[in-house]
Amino acid sequence: MKKRIKNHLLIPYVSIAFIIISLVLQPFGEFITGYIHILTSKSILLTDYIVVGGEGPALFNAGSLMLLTYLIIRKLDLRVTGSIFAGILTIGGFAFFGKNLLNVSIIYLGVYLYAKYKSIDLRSVIAIFLFSTGLSPISSIVFFGLGLSYAISIPLGIFIGILSGFLLVELSQKVITFHRGYDLYNVGFASGIIAFVFFSVLKLFSLDYETNLIYTNESHSLLLIIFVSLALIYILVGLWLNDFKLTGYKDILRQSGIAITDFTRRKNEPMTMFNIGLTSLASLALMLLIGVKMSGPVMGGLLTIMGFAAFGKHLRNSIPPMIGVILVVYLFKLELSVPVILAIIFSTGLAPVSGEYGIIVGVLTGMLHLPVVQAISELHGGILLYSNGFAAAFTAVIITTLITSIKKEGFTWGFMKN
Repeated sequence: MKKRIKNHLLIPYVSIAFIIISLVLQPFGEFITGYIHILTSKSILLTDYIVVGGEGPALFNAGSLMLLTYLIIRKLDLRVTGSIFAGILTIGGFAFFGKNLLNVSIIYLGVYLYAKYKSIDLRSVIAIFLFSTGLSPISSIVFFGLGLSYAISIPLGIFIGILSGFLLVELSQKVITFHRGYDLYNVGFASGIIAFVFFSVLKLFSLDYETNLIYTNESHSLLLIIFVSLALIYILVGLWLNDFKLTGYKDILRQSGIAITDFTRRKNEPMTMFNIGLTSLASLALMLLIGVKMSGPVMGGLLTIMGFAAFGKHLRNSIPPMIGVILVVYLFKLELSVPVILAIIFSTGLAPVSGEYGIIVGVLTGMLHLPVVQAISELHGGILLYSNGFAAAFTAVIITTLITSIKKEGFTWGFMKN
């Protein structure tokens, strides 16, 4: 029993729980109609599926996509490592605002065909396979957003989605040298390049579509209960698996988080699960402290933090960049809109910077991240779900280059960790 839980990090149980809860939230007829609305949404950033389809269909979309991906992992005879856990939880998170069975399947097919074409084992690019779904809206926009006839939009959308997944594998393997692992959302950066090119081509052909800012806070209580319960379960199960000791947790906190950092290595799954729960609760507490209400996108962002708490994020390196973004919000009296809230949450992709250079640098990194992500969001027209991951790569490069430039050998800067 314990071995099974360690090997799968509760993924199948969480997925099935989401599905069961989703089926009792509204009448079945409304559920089916709502789910169809999700599948046929253009899914552009930012589209809250709770608004589009309702609480039940949105939760079902998240649970079913996580379960489907988990079954693929099992079919490939893989253990749920830190990177796979992060990938599955990120898919589940963004299934609240942008990913669905239709558009995810097309991207998956593109990565699969790349592996077949190159005669490589799909398992060797499994992380890219999972995170490639940040480009999922590409197909949905072509299907339902450009006003083209279905005779044109369906084959075109399928082709573009498959091509995007195909190209993303090669690109993701090359761009990690750009930010040197300081951006945990490496595939997000590669996806941003493809999204930028695609958006530019659409503009060239004068193919316009309406952007979205659709969200609701009406499901705050339900989402809050689900997320807190999930985090507490991970804390308690992690402690139970570790005989209610914190042995091994210091080893996690000592790691900078620079990619690739898998906390499940060395059979440390129990404390990884503890870190998953604790980091998630701390991030949620910070959001509630500044008055954030739960919505589909906020739930998605927090689930992504939960996922990466097995793959690079912990309390010491994640909270500083979040505080940095919050400081900018209050210093410049910015509106705490959902895109700004997501910038706070996803600034944790820069956790390796504070993990490597210390808390103050982590805060400064977060302060820079907000204006960068706001500027870069205009480059992809909402096609890219991982907008913050795209921006984080540039922020990481700027900060680490600055530090390298001013650092003198033999001199320890007070604001650095080392």
